[in-house]
Amino acid sequence: MMNNYILFLITLFCWSPTWYLIKFQLGYVDPLVSVFYRFLIAAIIIFIYLVIKNKNLKFSINHHFWFLFFGTCLYSINYVFFYLSNTYLISAFPAIVFSTVVIMNILGETFYFKKKPSLKTLIGATIGMIGIIIIFNDEIFNFSLSEGTHVGLFLALIGTFCASTGNMVHQRNLNNNFPPIQTIAYAMLYGSLVTLFVTQIRGAELLFENSVSYISSLLYLSIFGSIFAFVSYLKLLEKVGPGRAGYVGVVMPVLALMISTIFEKLEWQIDLIIGLPILIIGAILVINQKIKDN
Repeated sequence: MMNNYILFLITLFCWSPTWYLIKFQLGYVDPLVSVFYRFLIAAIIIFIYLVIKNKNLKFSINHHFWFLFFGTCLYSINYVFFYLSNTYLISAFPAIVFSTVVIMNILGETFYFKKKPSLKTLIGATIGMIGIIIIFNDEIFNFSLSEGTHVGLFLALIGTFCASTGNMVHQRNLNNNFPPIQTIAYAMLYGSLVTLFVTQIRGAELLFENSVSYISSLLYLSIFGSIFAFVSYLKLLEKVGPGRAGYVGVVMPVLALMISTIFEKLEWQIDLIIGLPILIIGAILVINQKIKDN
């Protein structure tokens, strides 16, 4: 049990600052190019570790198909949407949207693995969605793709769905005895290459910014925000399942909001003050039910 808490804390404290640090990846370098750099660096570091440890790196075509699918969902397309959403939103808001991954994971387990949610789980999910609606009520009820904030929220929601799908793929891989670290390494490599392909379709140049802020944030995002965070999170997912592992997504917005309040001068409006606790209560109800079910 203690190991689960350690994995939870590593994931939480490595991931929470990433929403703010992504801001330093935007500007001179195309956001998608920064995503490519982030996961290519992470993949190279993990492969070096695997070679040093003399781990098996030879797998079947079927394995590589699932590595590619997993990497596209969790280390490419979802981050493409999140990085783009950060061009429209203050950094904490994509983190708040990401907290709905708990609900999406529960629904994903129902759809993909035929795990029927209980009434309490559905109530918790409903309460969580009410919290999201309160926080973003103006954007939801006055939605327009011509408004930058609305576009940012829409992109973050798609990114969250892609991340949840990636969680389901990883659970499927674990059920089929895929080695976790090798899976992450290949998935990050393939994810970075998919992102590179997308950048070329968009006509983005492979530029690099030599500033301290860009390089230091990129290194943090690659090493701590990708390797440490994802290895810990996916290990947690392996041990407790997608629903409970998704609890990280519930607590993370609180820390992300604190970071935004300090560094981005976020002003807490009444809808955020009311909606955030409701969102957290809903997610906790979902997770507590999962704990009892297990």
